[in-house]
Amino acid sequence: MSGPQFLQPPQRQRKTSDWIVDWLRDAIISGQLRPGEPLKLVALAKQAEVSTTPIREALSRLRDEGLVVGDSHRTFQVAALTLEEIRDYYLLHAFLSGVLAERAAKTLSQADLQRLHELDDLIRERNEAGDMAGLHEANFEFHRLINKSATDVLRRFVTVTTRLVSRRSNPNVEGWTHSIEDHAAILKALDVRDGAAARYAMERHIHNVGQAVVEDLQQRGLDGVTASA
Repeated sequence: MSGPQFLQPPQRQRKTSDWIVDWLRDAIISGQLRPGEPLKLVALAKQAEVSTTPIREALSRLRDEGLVVGDSHRTFQVAALTLEEIRDYYLLHAFLSGVLAERAAKTLSQADLQRLHELDDLIRERNEAGDMAGLHEANFEFHRLINKSATDVLRRFVTVTTRLVSRRSNPNVEGWTHSIEDHAAILKALDVRDGAAARYAMERHIHNVGQAVVEDLQQRGLDGVTASA
């Protein structure tokens, strides 16, 4: 086996094992790496053009997250992942993001709101241009700005859930862009400082994204990622 055939790793602007973790996590969550698929150190290192050391570190971290099974003395494998678990990732992320949007309605500056509108325009432009990597980078920045008022407690948890729903490292998967239209309701609520409406709009947005993800996995016939009983 020459190694899993998914997108090339993202730009290497962080510690090597960090971007490899994101790269592999995205591939697992998106279903491009399927449950039970072996993750061989040498093959992955060759594809990522790094040594096996950061690959081993990344896989150990993903094992701690429950996405990988095995150990450094054997071949790692992608863990079983049900559609219900993927729904739960989005359920948790929707709750946390909703709380933060409600707070953002009271704390964002006018400059922040203007920047959010600029990012929304940029997201739409990149979507029309077919630039999925650029779209997801702008989308990440859009949500990061809304989440900036998080306390240390919320920041720790939303950081974890963001990693599990992010598309930054591996964005070219069908069915993930329709929710761009949800941003309009979020921005409208933030503009008028309506915290309850911002929370509702954000929770609905994340729910819609999660539903699209599950439907995309089902449509692509990923039998290894199956609904739990």
